[in-house]
Amino acid sequence: MRNDHRGITFVEILIAMAVSVIIMGAATLFLSSAHKSYNNASNAIDLQSESQVLMEQIGMWVMEGNRVEVNGNKLIIYQIPRKVTTPLPDGVPPKTDTTNKRIIWLSGNKLYMKNITGIINFPTNDPDVDASDEDVSNLIGEYVTAFSPVKSSDSAVTVSFEMKAGKQKYKLSNEFKLRNKIR
Repeated sequence: MRNDHRGITFVEILIAMAVSVIIMGAATLFLSSAHKSYNNASNAIDLQSESQVLMEQIGMWVMEGNRVEVNGNKLIIYQIPRKVTTPLPDGVPPKTDTTNKRIIWLSGNKLYMKNITGIINFPTNDPDVDASDEDVSNLIGEYVTAFSPVKSSDSAVTVSFEMKAGKQKYKLSNEFKLRNKIR
């Protein structure tokens, strides 16, 4: 029987270290690639989700309104009170005849909405100058690179917009019809 007590040679250690480095590098590269793919998919889903929520909100505003106008890249939605011809029962206060107006527009890469309430005697008063209860511009969408409202008929509007965040881009278009169009 031979007693060999030489142990591991320097060359064997170098080969083992080289193989370990190659395996660790491949594993790191694989995990890095998987993480990057996950982040890209997550960002794409977030952008799509934000786009769909924004489109749904605009659609609700259009369908709640009873008159829609398009002025360039601005979407203007009116809620004009209907004239009541039926006498009200005793003790029921008459509704105020004030009109509400929403203006939606793109500025930079952000979509804004301005809500003007309490417009009295519409359309004789200019709603852009009329005193109102609320006159605040609200940011309703970031990363919007294009916004295009088009009046497709007297009672419908097509809204299209594009959102871009990083390398992700998402386009959306939808037609909305007024539920309560004034005839």
